Amino acid sequence: MEKIKNIIVPTDFSVTARNAFQYAQGLAAALEATLTVVHVREYFFPTSGENFDPLVGTEETQLDVFIQESDIGAGIITKNKVKTQILRGNAVDSLLELSGQEHTDLIVIGTTGLQDFLSRIYGSTSLNVATKAHCPVVLVPREASWMGIERIMYTSNFRSMTAWMIGEATDFALQVEAATHFVHIDNVGYEGESNVEDINWNQLFSSISPNLSYQTHSLYGWDIIKELEKYREAHRIDLMVFISRDRSFWESLLYTSVIQNMAISTNTPMMILYLEDFLGVPFC
Repeated sequence: MEKIKNIIVPTDFSVTARNAFQYAQGLAAALEATLTVVHVREYFFPTSGENFDPLVGTEETQLDVFIQESDIGAGIITKNKVKTQILRGNAVDSLLELSGQEHTDLIVIGTTGLQDFLSRIYGSTSLNVATKAHCPVVLVPREASWMGIERIMYTSNFRSMTAWMIGEATDFALQVEAATHFVHIDNVGYEGESNVEDINWNQLFSSISPNLSYQTHSLYGWDIIKELEKYREAHRIDLMVFISRDRSFWESLLYTSVIQNMAISTNTPMMILYLEDFLGVPFC
């Protein structure tokens, strides 16, 4: 993963979007990145329970007010230049197109936790963007706040781990100087049922910066969500990263269920990192 220079923050002017922007401010400061706040104008019905700001004045004015009020609410004076952009059309389609553009390095988007019935059926904008985007996406729960990133948990299937994959994943950890936890998940009843081969981690990390602090762990069981939550709490994880080089992995019953249910149950931000797009060609 190349150095993150510009972070995209979509907003619908909701409380959830405001919180995601405040989180993105802290992340941008840590990465010395710029922010672009994006609003997609489309017809929609507000999610039950959301508090939307009155849509008065021009959209440009609304974006300016959104940024100013978010700065005040967070007690942050934005040092990096904040750009704004207005798109027209379907929110998911517009953000997916934006995710593939050269200037988009990372998207930070809020999630409500999928409380409402319709979102449970059709999926939320944030999850659709996260699992289909061509750049990394950070999902920020409404209750989450920027506290820095000291410990990152990379959740994946070790069967697909390679030195290149680990290098791309840990580039972000090195940028924020965070300790890394590589966690393998398997939806089996106990460890003995897994066919995961032993990995020579020292060999895989030999070409990576010696400054990287890491540890590895495997989680087995029928309730992966519970196991991940237990691990997250025990190790005080600040950011959970779900990583794969195969988009079909997201579409599998296990991973789709894990991501959706973690979005419901956790207050910890999550990054969805799909690595195939970094090369621009499919993996063999």
